[in-house]
Amino acid sequence: MSKKPKENHTGHPGKTSLVGKLFRLLTLLMCGGIVYAIYMMLQPQTLVDIDGHDLSGSSPRNLHEVLTKAVEGNYSVTVTESEINHLLANELVAKQGGLLEGEASVKRVLVRLKKDLAEVIIVREVFGYEITVSMYLQIQQMEDKNGIKTKIHLHGGNYEKRSVLPNIGGRFGKLSIPQGFLNAVVPDYIKIARAMQPEIDLGFQKMARFEILDKRLILDPRRPTRHVGGEGAPF
Repeated sequence: MSKKPKENHTGHPGKTSLVGKLFRLLTLLMCGGIVYAIYMMLQPQTLVDIDGHDLSGSSPRNLHEVLTKAVEGNYSVTVTESEINHLLANELVAKQGGLLEGEASVKRVLVRLKKDLAEVIIVREVFGYEITVSMYLQIQQMEDKNGIKTKIHLHGGNYEKRSVLPNIGGRFGKLSIPQGFLNAVVPDYIKIARAMQPEIDLGFQKMARFEILDKRLILDPRRPTRHVGGEGAPF
């Protein structure tokens, strides 16, 4: 005599088994995604495309002096990606304290410049293994009847044009992460900003206009002599 298939409490044979299989499959996919994300976070991003990453080449200009003269002479100046990274290597001394003091240290801070976008990268060594974390910066300037307003956005834009996800804040290793995930490393960037305050003051506080291009940054202390484009117009 053939056995009847087991029925669940709803009276439908095999329904619970199917739901259980789908649940296990979903759980497996989620665990796989988490493992992959952790793997990508632990893989340091490629830095060889950044000018000045290995401190090769001729000695750069004294940027502090270059920026001071540009402000005093009221003329624009172009600073290269290589010069910025040489400056960071020579002037910035960053250490990580807390529970990992002695086991984790900041090796380098680098900047990658692309059109309208800067990526500030912290290269850290943890237990002899190199990891990277980065934050994107965008500069937006608006001109109205009250003058020029500068806004710094801590992100690199949307994942996609029609994406409903939060903006991309930066990268943990090779993994692009939403803006909110960077809150854990914001204190490190604040320390870096404080250490570089004289250069930041000359390069941004005393400059009226900024333009980020591939591999270079254009700074101009000259303010517009007339208002163009109406209130709130970008330039």
